[in-house]
Amino acid sequence: MKRLLAVALVLVLVFSAVLTAHAESVQDALEKAAKMTNEELYAKAKEEFAAGAQLNFYSTTSFAEKAAANFMKAYPDLDGKVIYAEIDDGETYTKLTNQIGSGVKDSPDMALVQNGPDLKVNLLEDELSYNYFPEALKDVVPEAYQEPTVVTFINSLMIYNNKEGSVGVNNVWQLVEEDWKGRVFFKDPTNETVNLNFLIMLTSPEWTEKMEKAYEARYGKAWASDEFESASYEWIDGFLKNVNYTFTSASKIATGIASGAAGNMGIFVFSKLRKVAEEDRANLTVLQFENDVDCFSGFMYNVYATVCSDTDCPYACALFINWLLSEEGFAGEKSWNSSQGYYSPNTTIGKPEGLEDQAYVYWDGKLVFEDLEYIDGLGAAYTDVYRFINVRVSK
Repeated sequence: MKRLLAVALVLVLVFSAVLTAHAESVQDALEKAAKMTNEELYAKAKEEFAAGAQLNFYSTTSFAEKAAANFMKAYPDLDGKVIYAEIDDGETYTKLTNQIGSGVKDSPDMALVQNGPDLKVNLLEDELSYNYFPEALKDVVPEAYQEPTVVTFINSLMIYNNKEGSVGVNNVWQLVEEDWKGRVFFKDPTNETVNLNFLIMLTSPEWTEKMEKAYEARYGKAWASDEFESASYEWIDGFLKNVNYTFTSASKIATGIASGAAGNMGIFVFSKLRKVAEEDRANLTVLQFENDVDCFSGFMYNVYATVCSDTDCPYACALFINWLLSEEGFAGEKSWNSSQGYYSPNTTIGKPEGLEDQAYVYWDGKLVFEDLEYIDGLGAAYTDVYRFINVRVSK
């Protein structure tokens, strides 16, 4: 028995050493890739695929599938070797942590994920994945979006059914009032991390101050409470009491609001308007396009690219990320930029004319932007905020 245990221990140590060496080689490759041209990366990617690799990637946004198809057209020697699989936000990190290093066939080589704090804690800090950012784009992508690498921003907006005219909302505090009970549709934040992060961001000093000012503008007096820690906590409490959780996805909220009762409002991913039937589309009004809403009219979150530590094709992954950050890759046919609600961190890329949308800079100050540094910096206090939200959702 002792001999068997000794052999088993040796095998574990050898296997661990192999994994470590492989992980280091991936990290080294990505560091070299960051300095290479696309032509050089293409040559290396062809070598990787000739050796039997293929680029399997997970994504929480389905537009990545079209981006991959356009990528293979641009680099035809990689055709058929970039394989997309959509992954639900709630299962992202469970799947990735279980599959990276497992040796499972067709496990992911890279992923496009939401929720930066979970990316950092579950993957990057444990070196299950690595960050990659090309040096050639450092001057056109703000530093805050280079590590971890953001490939797109997505917004969720307040959008209402206008069949009986305007709902007259111009201040976020209106949504906590009795008139809105059951008429605000929002995906359960305990099952959707970007929704949760939106609410958590409201507890920051910056947004708390804005909420207090909006409160005073609405009610004509300074905010004060013996029950709540801040104006933001009071708003979250009242908002969640009014929320209707009937619809379980952003697409269902979009179609449900469009075909449903007049005056109902959803806070959902702007790009999901493409899911609405043509005959119902005229029933929807984006609140922010009607009037400036005091405090905010939705939120903006990030989608990050990360490269798995056991990939056999780090250079192909690097080339694909370069593509996603480029104008050709982001703004290509039927790509992210062809739809409302997607925005590139590359400041040279704007929104095309003819869309019912505005450039990324338009939304600054109008939406609650996800801030990885703030959420991550909460530390143990994160649990208290989460508990506050969770208790109100479960009632």
